[in-house]
Amino acid sequence: MGNTRHPDCAIRELARTAKARLAGNRYAESAALPVKRGASPAQREMCRRVLDLIGAGEEIVNPIAQLADRALIERLPYEERQRYIIRLAADYAEVRRELAAHGVCSPPG
Repeated sequence: MGNTRHPDCAIRELARTAKARLAGNRYAESAALPVKRGASPAQREMCRRVLDLIGAGEEIVNPIAQLADRALIERLPYEERQRYIIRLAADYAEVRRELAAHGVCSPPG
């Protein structure tokens, strides 16, 4: 029996992320990513990648080049490539704002 009255409650979201970590064999990964509730899977993945770069001590100079999937970009036609880059930039800006709000990195700008 599912929780049909509250399909997007906080407990359900925590359970989803825990199940995803277990299914993906990512046991050591932190359960609490500093992203807003309702963030897309792409934004969550972006947050993980940015935190990995920060944790490795790398400076994020060109986030699009550092975070983009080069193999995917090469396969996409021109219009889809532009959409991918715009979406990547928007996700990065959103994640950067959230990380700055949590004090993980400096504010964008």
